Amino acid sequence: MTSPDGRLTVIFLDVGQGDAIFIRTPNGQQVLVDGGPDPRVALRAIGDAMPFWDRSLDAVILTHPHANHLNGLVRVLERYDVDLVGKAKLPLLASPTAQYGAWEKLLSERDVDDLIVMSEGQELRTGDGVIITVLNSPSDLPAWTPSIINNGSVVLRVTFGTVSFLLTGDIAQEAEAAMLARGVPLQSTVYKVPHHGSDTSTSQSFLDAVAPTMAVISAREDNRFDHPDGDVVARLKEAVGEENVLLTLERGDVQFTTDGVRLWLDSDR
Repeated sequence: MTSPDGRLTVIFLDVGQGDAIFIRTPNGQQVLVDGGPDPRVALRAIGDAMPFWDRSLDAVILTHPHANHLNGLVRVLERYDVDLVGKAKLPLLASPTAQYGAWEKLLSERDVDDLIVMSEGQELRTGDGVIITVLNSPSDLPAWTPSIINNGSVVLRVTFGTVSFLLTGDIAQEAEAAMLARGVPLQSTVYKVPHHGSDTSTSQSFLDAVAPTMAVISAREDNRFDHPDGDVVARLKEAVGEENVLLTLERGDVQFTTDGVRLWLDSDR
């Protein structure tokens, strides 16, 4: 835990073609959501976000076990003391990766106070007005496939006062439609665009329900997937304005700070 400053800080870390989101609550608690594809990059980015002497995280959450969200977290668990670990409910993995095996092994070995399989409706309350709500973590996933794992991503809504952040993992339009059908409360100030801006996600109906003011896309320049998709970016620009579509490949780390009413933006570039 770092020194409290009375504000919520959310940093979308520039970790390349992946996700890593660092959250510092008003009373100084620290939460990391995903760890990006490269452990070295993840440790450097987290080290920049935290005091140099700090080796503790209050919570680490893995939205789903694809390498570009998971790999950095293995080293994080090795290096940092972690109080709580949250992860998605997964189908039986027919072909688990080496990194996922290392992650599971570390979880069994490390002294983690709480290990929770996240489910829809769960709330993490930090005691300073911040509420982290699980909006999607389905319990009826069929057998392992990449698309099933994406749609099983843990979706989180982080709220502080009237400001909110929607963290969407890599969900695709199937999960978006299911959440809309369930009437999940999606409206959020800042929208972490699913699946790095892929055309699999951000349907118009989902974007309308979120009704964001700002949108963040985490992607690497010249990535082999051609993320973000041009049509998705166009929809986002129409919704929030061109200046409010923020890409880590252009801006580096994208940092928001809020007192629960106002919202400040900072970025590396």
